Amino acid sequence: MNSLERVRTVLAGGTPDRVPVCLHNFMMAVREAGARMEDYRVDPEVIARVHLQALEKYGHDCILVDTDTTMLAEAMGARSECAPGEPGRIVAPAIHSLDEVDRLRVIDPEKDGRIPALLEAVRLLSKQVGSEIAIRGNADQAAFDLACLARGIEDFLMELVDRPDDPRITRLLEVCYQSHLAVHRALAKAGAHLTSMGDSLAGPDVTSPRMFERFAHPYEARLVQDLHADGIFVVIHICGDTSKILDQLAEYGPCGFELDYKTDCVKAKQTAGQRHVLFGNIDPSAVLAQGTVEQVRDATRKLISVWKPSGRFILNSGCAIPPTTPPENIRAMVEAAHEYGGY
Repeated sequence: MNSLERVRTVLAGGTPDRVPVCLHNFMMAVREAGARMEDYRVDPEVIARVHLQALEKYGHDCILVDTDTTMLAEAMGARSECAPGEPGRIVAPAIHSLDEVDRLRVIDPEKDGRIPALLEAVRLLSKQVGSEIAIRGNADQAAFDLACLARGIEDFLMELVDRPDDPRITRLLEVCYQSHLAVHRALAKAGAHLTSMGDSLAGPDVTSPRMFERFAHPYEARLVQDLHADGIFVVIHICGDTSKILDQLAEYGPCGFELDYKTDCVKAKQTAGQRHVLFGNIDPSAVLAQGTVEQVRDATRKLISVWKPSGRFILNSGCAIPPTTPPENIRAMVEAAHEYGGY
């Protein structure tokens, strides 16, 4: 199998020749390519170049094309800042009151904000390696996370507690959902073989499982259903320990879950991993960035032993790989997948 065949086999629920590897490495790739993060965020040729160089260096099976977590919120009118060498962060919301919700409009991925640069980068990568390497286009923040960024995190979370039945909350989540859905579809049209998104503020480290069930779960489940109807496979990433909501995640239709390293990997396999593809979940900081080669190999071997049986597993870090990660540690993770990941 080539890398694309390997990944597609896993996504379809089949058994590949070995466990595929996907790298959440955009920050590391930028640094190793000698590029500036400020250029990477806006220039499709830079995006494509740094990922192709990383692919040549590490030989992974799936390119995760990511920019940062602010892309959609910016396109909706939020303001971000980007410190030198760092990804962007939202510093001002798109709206300052729920009274302003109705002035928000569903974004156009081909025109709004930095999204066109991401789409063009996917097109470039598709032309270069799309017949052999899987391309995963990251559609940024899901409806719940995007609503938090568009309204302001603290204000929105307080409004969910104080006035959960406010119809303006539903309208905000809906416009965020439609905007987010449009980006997934645009990425697939541009050449991504699968898409992904983050919904980290919806996880138990920030939001209670009960609040997740009411305000995030319906939009995630709907997204999976809508994209599946379009023939698009989507991967959901929620930072932190998602062990408390694994049963809810397991209810979704066909999709993947990129689980953070804090999540109980045995429970994940027993619940969400029975019908869904698991991505992850090597600790990106303590193991990949700060550990030794032997620690990386040992962590990878242990995870493969738990998640490899019956397939539905793509090896990755549990979250974004820090830019200062030693190259030998990434090589050790990839090599361990070759050594221990055969079926």
